[in-house]
Amino acid sequence: MKLNKAAVATILFLGIFGGLTFSMIWSGSKYECEICISYNGYDVCQLVEGMDYETTVQTGISTACAGAANGRTESIECGMTPPTKVTCKEL
Repeated sequence: MKLNKAAVATILFLGIFGGLTFSMIWSGSKYECEICISYNGYDVCQLVEGMDYETTVQTGISTACAGAANGRTESIECGMTPPTKVTCKEL
């Protein structure tokens, strides 16, 4: 059975894609952060994990704000509020 160029390219693409996916799944998170915010009378802390420090902290702020803010305007304001606690460790 002879494979044409399109079939070879498809198999090669799927192999590379599968390898990258497997690598990303098994590599896991690099940072674990506890992020606390104080907004609108609420003190909320969230534990988050991620691959990049800045993204992990921002995700923690957004997640914590989801528990303290009501509506879009408050969510935006809360997201711009500096966190009261940021504790991160490398995994």
